[in-house]
Amino acid sequence: MKIGTSLLKIVTTATLLGLGLSTGATGLSQVHGNVPDKVAQAKMTGHHNPRAKLNISIALRLNNSGQLDAFLHSLHDRSSPNYHKYLTQAQFAAAYGPTADQVQSVVGFLTSHGISVTAVSKSGTRVHATATTATLESAFGVAINDYKLNGTTFYATTSDPNLPANVAANVVAVLGLDNAVSLVAHNVQNLHPAPTPKGKGAGPSGFSPLQVATAYDWPDITSANSTAASGVTIAVATAFTYRVQDIQKFWSTYNLPAHSLSNVAIDGVTRELNGETTLDIERSSSMSPGSAIKVYEAVNPGFITFDDEFTQIADDADVDVVTTSWGSAEGGGNPAPSSIVSEHQSFQQMTAEGITIMAAAGDDGSADRASGTDNADFPSSDPYVIAAGGTTLSLNSDNSIDTEIAWTGAGGADSKFFAEPDYQLAATVTTFIGNGACDGDHTGDFLDDGSIVGDGCTGAGADSRQSSDMSMDADPGTGMSLYYNGRWLEFGGTSFVAPELAGLFANVTAQYRTAIGGGSTARLGSGPELIYCVANANYAATFHDITSGSNGMFSAVTGWDHPTGWGTPDGNAFIAVALGNCLPL
Repeated sequence: MKIGTSLLKIVTTATLLGLGLSTGATGLSQVHGNVPDKVAQAKMTGHHNPRAKLNISIALRLNNSGQLDAFLHSLHDRSSPNYHKYLTQAQFAAAYGPTADQVQSVVGFLTSHGISVTAVSKSGTRVHATATTATLESAFGVAINDYKLNGTTFYATTSDPNLPANVAANVVAVLGLDNAVSLVAHNVQNLHPAPTPKGKGAGPSGFSPLQVATAYDWPDITSANSTAASGVTIAVATAFTYRVQDIQKFWSTYNLPAHSLSNVAIDGVTRELNGETTLDIERSSSMSPGSAIKVYEAVNPGFITFDDEFTQIADDADVDVVTTSWGSAEGGGNPAPSSIVSEHQSFQQMTAEGITIMAAAGDDGSADRASGTDNADFPSSDPYVIAAGGTTLSLNSDNSIDTEIAWTGAGGADSKFFAEPDYQLAATVTTFIGNGACDGDHTGDFLDDGSIVGDGCTGAGADSRQSSDMSMDADPGTGMSLYYNGRWLEFGGTSFVAPELAGLFANVTAQYRTAIGGGSTARLGSGPELIYCVANANYAATFHDITSGSNGMFSAVTGWDHPTGWGTPDGNAFIAVALGNCLPL
């Protein structure tokens, strides 16, 4: 990474489609970036059923984009009067959200074309609606067709939607005109665990929460200290649901305190069980005794559904830390640029409100289940999101670390959409391996004028946002215990790392509030900013540096690297340095 400008180079989403509009002779403006790249690769099989009902979401752009960028930067500038002065949801909506007139321009357009508006988000950033395929085609001037690619089918538009210029000026993306992109859960089952001893029945296998906590010098997670993260709410952003009895069995088996569990249904109620949801709850709660776990359950893993989920989390007032173990490769045709922009806006809102966000960086190495070898996984590639990488961990008999190397499956690569943020540019402990730079075609960039050009990196001569940021054990071959649907299983993947790191940041939050005193409800804000501050303040004490292994294209080296970020944490030291050096007391 370079030492350089302290200004975020990432483009603001508020100006993004001021660039991405083109006006034709009819007076309509085309909102670019809404057609998935998969369309060009797929075979069209016919026209989508014109009577099929589709649910869409119009993502409105944020206002005062330049001021928002400056404000987000100032939140972590010790010399600024805004330092750690986070906004409430209402304050954010008033300062940066769409105005009532802007929302009404979208609502009016939809209803005038026979499209039923079903809801408007609390912040006004999303307008939800439903209509038939034929009605949507007529309203937006597009054709919606069916496609087949690699044995899967989907529907999508063949061109970007058209809106009246005054409406398009307020729109970032039109989601739901396709179902081409679904997020993937970043977990991998260990299909060859050690056999269970005869006569003992099927029991837990793989590393227990206590083993992980001991290895990484975590604050006490047992029932003897059941309130270490009390008062902190962790949001699990996931698809599908879980069995409460599975979670309770996990807690009781490992002598862990019970937690407050609540659910938020996204786009309908789901009864479909999912192991990812279960493990995210088990692992985030086990590493943060006393925290409340709020499970946002999407009815499916579609990109539009997760966009609704992140919008809801940003609009809720009681979430402190967010973890998600779902993602999609930036390369290989997923997802459409406008979809990335819409979710990025939610992460901006969360950060402005002080919420700390983390996401699994992927389980297929630097390729990330896509073509090519250098594919960052979104949303972990977003500069406001902690990218959770992975290691292969071996423990001594006392559960101290014996050896630890980069896990071959760990995500971590160069973003094709986001520029290298200021916290990476200003890092002083070490330099990045590779140049992290654009691939040379300079297309697909979020340029400084807000425009999307095509399918590449971040502008001529600019470096990319590079993941990962930090890591923990993720190798399914070493294995971590999971109790799911009435039985013990052994899994791995960076989907374990993200919720466990949520536990770490919940502990930091709780101890920070205690240090401030007076019933503080303070939050930490940008997780990546805090990680890089801690690393620069005392790297040797706070991280286990991983110096061997690779994730395909990138090898672990001294200091920062793509597969593991800064390495794995020493939990207590990380908290102490964060409180002593990186947070206002």
